Amino acid sequence: MNIVSFSTLSAACLLPLSCVVASAQDSAVQPATELVKRVTPEWADKVVFQLDTKLKSPVISSTNTQIRIAAPNVLECIRGYGYYLRKVALVHLSWNGDRYNPTNFILPKKDITVPETLPFNYALNYCTLSYSCAHWDKKKWEKEIDRFALNGFKYLLVTSGLEAVWQGFLKDLDYPADKIAKFIPAPSHSAWWNMGNLEGEGGPLPQSLINSEAELGRFIVQRMQALGMEPVLQGYVGFLPHDFPQNGVDGTILPQGKWCGYERPAVLQPTSPAFQEYAKLWYKHLHKVYGTTAKAYGGDLFHEGGKKGNTPLTEAAQAVQKAMLEASPDSMWLIQAWGGNPDARLLQGTDPKHTLILALNKNMAANQQLKKSFQGRPYVWCELANFGGKHGMYGGFELLEKMPGDVVGAAGIGLLSEGIETNPLYYALLCERMNNRGDINRETFLKEYTLARYGKTDNDIVKAMDLLANSVYNPNKQREGCVENIACARPSLDAAKASTWSSAEVYYNPEDLIEAGKLMLKFAKKHKLEHSETLCYDLVDVCRQILSDRMRAQLPACKQAFADKKKAVFIKQKNKFLGYIRQSALLLNTSNDFLLGRYMQGALNRGTTEKDKKLLQRSMLQLFSTWRPDIGLLNDYSHRQFAEMMGQYYLKRWSVFFDTQIRILEGKEDESGESEKQYTTNNGEKTAYTKNKNASVDAVEIAFPDSKIKMRQKAKTGSTVRIAEIILNEKS
Repeated sequence: MNIVSFSTLSAACLLPLSCVVASAQDSAVQPATELVKRVTPEWADKVVFQLDTKLKSPVISSTNTQIRIAAPNVLECIRGYGYYLRKVALVHLSWNGDRYNPTNFILPKKDITVPETLPFNYALNYCTLSYSCAHWDKKKWEKEIDRFALNGFKYLLVTSGLEAVWQGFLKDLDYPADKIAKFIPAPSHSAWWNMGNLEGEGGPLPQSLINSEAELGRFIVQRMQALGMEPVLQGYVGFLPHDFPQNGVDGTILPQGKWCGYERPAVLQPTSPAFQEYAKLWYKHLHKVYGTTAKAYGGDLFHEGGKKGNTPLTEAAQAVQKAMLEASPDSMWLIQAWGGNPDARLLQGTDPKHTLILALNKNMAANQQLKKSFQGRPYVWCELANFGGKHGMYGGFELLEKMPGDVVGAAGIGLLSEGIETNPLYYALLCERMNNRGDINRETFLKEYTLARYGKTDNDIVKAMDLLANSVYNPNKQREGCVENIACARPSLDAAKASTWSSAEVYYNPEDLIEAGKLMLKFAKKHKLEHSETLCYDLVDVCRQILSDRMRAQLPACKQAFADKKKAVFIKQKNKFLGYIRQSALLLNTSNDFLLGRYMQGALNRGTTEKDKKLLQRSMLQLFSTWRPDIGLLNDYSHRQFAEMMGQYYLKRWSVFFDTQIRILEGKEDESGESEKQYTTNNGEKTAYTKNKNASVDAVEIAFPDSKIKMRQKAKTGSTVRIAEIILNEKS
């Protein structure tokens, strides 16, 4: 024992036991104290945390000047503070505006026992990390991790840094450096690389970005662990580049064919003798990059149409989990239940004590009462309300209010939307469900929500929210996300949806949204909230949806005029349609959350050279438009209703389309018609699609990722209410 250690130990022994315990307590809850400083800095000295392992859930009490939150662990301390913020101090934190009044520190009049939550609350889909989080920096991730912790999420998927893992892994396998570079995609498309669906799209990446992604990944993991959360890292399920040489590999490499036109990575059959050696090498580099092992690993075998070949699935699962447990004893394998996966035979090969199923659920209608069964493996009920990160009001209000049967049997609740940063009302209800084990009283929830989000509440705004809850947030059957804006669809006189697999059905009464918008407008004026960040976002979102409904109603008038061969009438009707797109762009320009320039700033900040910035921007613009470099099934899957895209992309696309139709009416061009109807499948569901032939539209789409689009960094504030008033009082 050295002198310093001996002196330190001696000093500690001289302290009263209570002082030693207090010191340990202070150290253990320090991450929670630091979070308070970040989230509510003015209250930093007014919040005290205390660990009490005898408690099942947090207890909030108060002294004359402070609140005290006692809980069994640091994450529960933080969840307790989140409950206090929402329920007592009425602080609102969301992706679409925060509201925090530093003077509104309230001491609870009596002790509050926070309701228990489930042990495996989980967030982030692989897709989310590309559609929404591709270019979040440390500051943004810090804010988001805090928000997830305050709401009680324990597990988050982490993929930043996998570029460096793959680099080291493949280098040790003597795979050529130039091929490694071609294998690694841009962050915009890395989600589907990590799921085994594609390789290299948007690359090759500069080494500086690979290094910064690794640094970011380490930061995310370390911050989560400090807060008592568990990062979910990428486990090894056998992925290798599709051209990885079979020679010298002791085992079978299974080609996986193509996914939506992309060459998929191959899979080293897990029952191969070489698999354990390759997995050991993977975990070596994984843990080196992140600086830690993990208690949870993700990774799916044969995801979305992967080719199993003659793989014995039960033995394959055993091999995957064996390698995982050797790399990190007592860890869990998180498997997505989606599109027929996991196969019953694969599930049989997993250890129930070390397996957790993420049961993805896209049915937001309140007509399900299905208790899940995964051969005794625990599962997380995971909402999947958003596809592609597209804008559109959507969610399952009644579903979340009443705790369906499959939530009752779940070990946790998951936020698995493919894109986030939309629909604050729906996600607030989801977080309420996580922290409430009974039925949720709608009126009480809406009063609390509006008071926290706006700082004011009254009957008008509660009625407005209730109208939304009963209409656009209450789908009548299973569907793939929101009612899409046909302005974002590839132009056609028969356009009814933008993306291939979505539903064209409108399940709500558009008049309900108009009434809700008018009540919100009345509320804004009455309480002088014309400049409220949160209210302006919500007003923009409702009016955006109203304009979307009007475009859908207007297009048939264009089609009829064209069918009647009445050029003048057609021009009048198409101008009205285009006017709605222009009006949308004008409206969206008033909210920071609907600015492409603000969204793209993260990508531009990540690049160290102009070439790098251009590469990252191009790949994101491609994702939001054609998705792939060409035009096909994925076209407009991730369409966004950003102001700049409305005014400079969708407007242009529809304009050139209508110009073609006018030339046809004038006899200057032959009518091309629709291409032959074709069919595709999405997780077993058969879907028909057609592609309207139009060379001018093709040219706009292909050119867009490289176009010099004018982007805004800051909204035109102060005009939301004025523009909303025009829209709401306009006769459609």
